[in-house]
Amino acid sequence: MRVLGQPALVIHVRAYRETSMIVRLFTPQHGLVAGVVKGVRGRRSTRIAALQPFNEVRVSWLGSGNLLTLTDIELEQRRMLHGQRLAAGFYVLELLVRLLQEHDAHPSLYRLSQAVLSAMADELPLTPLLRRFEHELLSELGFGVDFSCDLEGGPLEPELRYQLEAGERFVPVPSGGYSGAELLAIGVDDYRLGAVRHSARLLFRELLDSHLGTKPLASRSLLASAGS
Repeated sequence: MRVLGQPALVIHVRAYRETSMIVRLFTPQHGLVAGVVKGVRGRRSTRIAALQPFNEVRVSWLGSGNLLTLTDIELEQRRMLHGQRLAAGFYVLELLVRLLQEHDAHPSLYRLSQAVLSAMADELPLTPLLRRFEHELLSELGFGVDFSCDLEGGPLEPELRYQLEAGERFVPVPSGGYSGAELLAIGVDDYRLGAVRHSARLLFRELLDSHLGTKPLASRSLLASAGS
């Protein structure tokens, strides 16, 4: 199978044999794919500059298995992330790799990933970007929760407190958990208040961890120091 000019996000690159590289990409129509770029190491090549994580590229390939042959790569947009934004960018990429299936198309999630990485590079506030990404990622994959009502179908009350039941709905609790006011704010991605940002980080981590398994995210420890 030949695919021409597919937009893609570079996820990861590693050396392969003497002069080649294996590149992992996220594409809108083919999902996560991996391919070999031959003869690019040890020589000057415009393709080397394109093969960096976070870059937006346009690629062509041959094959249909687990390891494609990448025949052409053109750089569309280079993204330079530094410091905490670099850690946050790797967090976004790691979530994609851990939660998506190979060759499973998610066009809207592809657009979201490109948009959030561009916003990080443009130095928009980092924590709201991450919370919105986690929120939309969970919803896109069918793991989201309804922030408008409780387990019985009644509306969430701002003055009550709730805990998440079976990763699906909220149930009232006498103490602890999350306040209804915070959950309603999270539901519309309103992260202006520090308490809402804190609760959103805990809640989305709880939801994500139920699908990530026991292996910890390597990028999460890099974010912990800044509370993101």
